[in-house]
Amino acid sequence: MNSWSLKGCAMASASQMPKPPLAVTAVTSILVALATGAVAQTAPPNLPAAIMCYAPADQSWRVGYLARVNKNGDTIYTSADGRLSATVTAKGVVAAPTNRAAGVDCYGKTLDELRSSGRIMEFQRTK
Repeated sequence: MNSWSLKGCAMASASQMPKPPLAVTAVTSILVALATGAVAQTAPPNLPAAIMCYAPADQSWRVGYLARVNKNGDTIYTSADGRLSATVTAKGVVAAPTNRAAGVDCYGKTLDELRSSGRIMEFQRTK
């Protein structure tokens, strides 16, 4: 005989508990978030999804994907393998790295310069 018993336990009737619709759960979660001050911020306009840079040393193209937007407006773009990253300042300039030689040709260029040369991948915004 099993020494474990659910008699008198709250879990004994868990399968009989009402299951609220997903929409009710989602709305409740949103209201709790708003009540606690966790309000979503709007994304800065015109941030590209990715930037493409050329590496002359091995004659290859590198793609950095938007990984983070800091509160000061700087954005971090990271390669798919996570080994390389670039910072785009809040003014829209690709900052040269401080811990290594600048091995790609994007550094020092603005997003407008990269955009005009077709080296930006844009988000497709929905209406």
